[in-house]
This record gives sequence, C-alpha cells and structure tokens, in this order.
Amino acid sequence: MKMRFWQKTYLFTLVLFLICLNVGVLSLTVYTYRKNVEATETAVTAEQSYIAMSFERDFKDLMETSDSASPSLLMQSFGTYYAGKGLYLAFTEGGETVYSNFTNDFEIADNALLHTDFDGKRHILISSEICDGKYVMIFAKNVESLDSELRSLLLTYALTALGVSLFLALCLYFILKKLSGPLEKLRKTTEVIEAGDFSVTVEETGRDEFTLLAKSFNAMLVKINEQMAALEREAEEKKLEAERKQMLVDNMAHELRTPLTSIHGYAEYIEKANTTEERRLIAAKYILSESERLQKISELLLDGAFIRENTIEMTDVDLASILTDVAGNLRMKAEGAQVEITCEVAPMTVQGNATLLSMLFYNLTENAIKACTAGGSVKLSCADGLAIVEDNGKGMTSEQLLHITEPFYRTDKSRSRAEGGAGLGLALCEQIVQTHHGEMQFTSVLEKGTKIVVTFTTRQ
Repeated sequence: MKMRFWQKTYLFTLVLFLICLNVGVLSLTVYTYRKNVEATETAVTAEQSYIAMSFERDFKDLMETSDSASPSLLMQSFGTYYAGKGLYLAFTEGGETVYSNFTNDFEIADNALLHTDFDGKRHILISSEICDGKYVMIFAKNVESLDSELRSLLLTYALTALGVSLFLALCLYFILKKLSGPLEKLRKTTEVIEAGDFSVTVEETGRDEFTLLAKSFNAMLVKINEQMAALEREAEEKKLEAERKQMLVDNMAHELRTPLTSIHGYAEYIEKANTTEERRLIAAKYILSESERLQKISELLLDGAFIRENTIEMTDVDLASILTDVAGNLRMKAEGAQVEITCEVAPMTVQGNATLLSMLFYNLTENAIKACTAGGSVKLSCADGLAIVEDNGKGMTSEQLLHITEPFYRTDKSRSRAEGGAGLGLALCEQIVQTHHGEMQFTSVLEKGTKIVVTFTTRQ
C-alpha cells in the first residue's frame, strides 16, 4: 500500500524530531552528569584538604610537645576516626606505607586524583604531600551516588523522551491529518471527476495555499465544463447538420426519382408503343417538361452550394431596379396564368450581390404567381429598407409557414409537381437573405393571400 503525502510527512517529521529530542536530552544529561562529577570532585578535594590541614596541625603540635612522639599513632587515630565516616586514609613516607585503613590495594601517583572501585563501589582517590613533603596522604571517598544519579538521569530522560514522543506523535498526527484535509477533498473530487462527473467543485475555505489550489482547481473545472459544453454543442450541431444533409439526400433522391421515372416511361412509350404522331408529341413534351424540372433542381442545388461555400462579393445594389426587372421578366408568365403583376418602388440602395438578389425576388415572385388563380394579382414594392412581395392567392396555414423554408417542402405537392416545382426555391431564398444579413418574414391567410417582407439591415 502506497503511503500518502501527509503520512510521509508525519513519519519524516516524527523521526527527525525524535532524533533531535533524544540528542538534545542526552546531551543535557551528559552535561548535567559531568557537572555533578566536577562538583563532587571539588567537594572531595576540599574535604581531603581539610583533613590534610588538620593532620599537619596536630602533627606540628605533637612534634613541639615531645621529641619521642610517634606520628604513626596520630595517623592511626585519624584513620580510625574517619573510617567510621566511611573515608579511607593512607600515609606513605619515601614510597613506603606507614599507615593505611584501605581494604584493597591501589596505585596512585603523588598529587593526583582518580576514580576507582573499592569493594565493587566507586571511590575518588586523592593524593597530596603533607608536612612539608615528609609524608604523602592518600584520601578516598565513596561516590557511588554519582552512579545512582546517572541512572536516575537516564531513567528520567527515557521517561521524558517517551512521554514527549507519544504526545508529539498524537499531536502531529491530528495536526497533519487536519492540514491534509483539503488535499484529501481534492483527491476525492478528482476520483469523482474520473468517474465522469464534472459538476463537482472543491470547497474553498481559508486563505492558505490549499485554498488557492482549490480556487485554481475550480476555475480549471469551469473552463473544462465550458469546453465540454462547447464540444457537446458542436457535436450536436454536427449531428443536426448530418441529419439535415441526410434529409437533403433522401429528399433529393425522392425528388429526382419522379421525373426520371416519367422520362424513362415516356421514352420507352415512344420507342415501343404503336401510337399516333400526336401522342408521340405529347410524350415528347412530357419528357421535355420533366428534363427541365431536373435542370431546375440541379441549378437550385448548385446555387445553394455556391452560397454556402463561397464568399459573396457585395456592392451597392439598386433594389428598385432589380424589382422592376423581375416584374418585367415574369410579366409574360403572369399573363399566361391570367395574373396581374404590379411594381411600386421607391429609390433604395442596399449592400449586396445583384445576381443573388435577382434570384431571390425572381423565386419569390414566381411562387406568388403560382399561388394565384385566374384573376389574381401580385404586387412588388420597396421602401425604407423593406422589400415586399404580396399576392392574393391561396395562402398558407400556420403549420405550413413553420416549414416553408425547409428544403423540398411543398405546401401543395400535387400542384408543385404538375408545375415542375422542386421545393428548394424558398430554402435558397432563405440562404440568400441570411447571406445579406437580412430577415425574411411570412404572413399568410388561407384563401386571402401571402405577404413576404424582406428586411435589410443596411438602409439607404
């Protein structure tokens, strides 16, 4: 199992602290012990000096009162007295021991101090010359308390270090656990995100680096969500575009099948049927009519592709002139359908493409003529940035108006096929208007007619 960051920090910090604590406490213990040893040595030296001074004083008094006095008796007296106090004394003269109450053999240089063991106990030995160098007094005192103090210091050190270590371990655990809380939340959030949920956020509390990290992480999530939303929208748009193209292909295949079937059937009829010349001419006219309808479909599809794929060159266009030309070009067709066509225009210039605008209003006007019955009328007009095509024909329902600009949609399929309509004209018109950054609105009432208003954003 891999250790987490806070666990590594916990262990490394605890080990480092324990090392520093132990080294520090042990150093203090050694220092205290050495100070105790120095103090004990000083005390023992002072006691030895006092005894030596007392002996010299008594020895001088003894020598002054009697020439036959024995120094050994004085030494024995001192040795017996201090032996009762747990002290050891020995006197040497010329390297030979004159008196000693020591129970163990020992070796010590003149005027020296050393630590040694007597009877399994620690003693300090001090030697010094007395009586003007006549004798050397050796003094020994039990300092076993130093070892007891050392053991007591070590025990105190061990217990203190253990207590402090446990206290620190607990405190450090909870502190690091608390401090690593934001990182743990961030980790859990990343697991949720990994599972596919990008709606989560990290809690932002405090002013430390973890809060800054949480804010940065949340900001990153916002951008990711925005990018994902954009990608989803793009995917949806591509899906809709693919569906639209598929519908276009399906409708195109359906639309092409009818004239192709008619052409094939009439051609086969002309080739094989034994009929009159008049019927052959009628069949040939049907073939010509259906081929023209195919041509119109291909032209409209090509025009639509041109608008989608190419940049249109825009110039100042006299819209009044275009409407007048459209009315003139379609006047003969209107007369053939017994429909009156009028044109009322005011001077109006727009930014656009003359060819596309001619195509736009030609299709709109032609559709208006087809929508009228004998005796109907079509009116073209423009003024103040608006161009209007209005007829008093059959009109359309609100449902038909919703789909009127969809490719291959026809309000009256039987009429459209009879007249060679492809259902692409208004879809092309919608593209032309969008290319000119304009807007096309339809209003229609059944049996009363339809009004088409084209609004241009650029008005002159």
